[in-house]
Amino acid sequence: MANHTHTTMDRRTLLKLIAASTGAGLVNAPALAVWQEQPALVPVSKAGFDDATVALITELCETVIPRTDTPGAKDAGVPPFFIGMIRECYDEQQQQLFEAGFADIEARSKTLYGKPFATLGTTQKNDLITAIDAEAIAFNKGESGQWKGEQFTGQPHYFTLMKQLIIFGFFSSKVGGTKVLRHADVPGGYYDIPYNKGDKAWTTVWPW
Repeated sequence: MANHTHTTMDRRTLLKLIAASTGAGLVNAPALAVWQEQPALVPVSKAGFDDATVALITELCETVIPRTDTPGAKDAGVPPFFIGMIRECYDEQQQQLFEAGFADIEARSKTLYGKPFATLGTTQKNDLITAIDAEAIAFNKGESGQWKGEQFTGQPHYFTLMKQLIIFGFFSSKVGGTKVLRHADVPGGYYDIPYNKGDKAWTTVWPW
């Protein structure tokens, strides 16, 4: 992906951000760590998702990281990256968990609002995903909720995988690394730079 070739947040910082945001360590971290050494990701058209699921994924990514005064997930090319990574970096059971999760989100959307997730208003999307996010954190602590996941023993809540991959994709993209983080393309010598609360984190060059 053109948007995922040059910059990233410091890897340790990114892993901490993912863990803090999802309440779990990065699932499948070894495979994700070497993704850019692999051939081009599976294109959306060959990933085996129908148009409705692609639309759901696209809106899900943007709901998790929306465009505000900085770019959002769509701007960073996260949806096609997300889709390709599912097929390249997750095992069969995890891929099935993603798929079951997409079906669950769509079913909840139709139950609550009478229409597909991709067609919901911004507030409706936010409310639904916020509830699922809270459920995922509780599920990973062993608490019961709407999602049971009996057929996925040993796996976290499906939304944990989704949110982790969205965050990983965004902050390893050129847009996330240069437009949201502060970027130094060619680091030089050591400089003592004061930090003020609220300052953006720094991004570094990912090896070519």
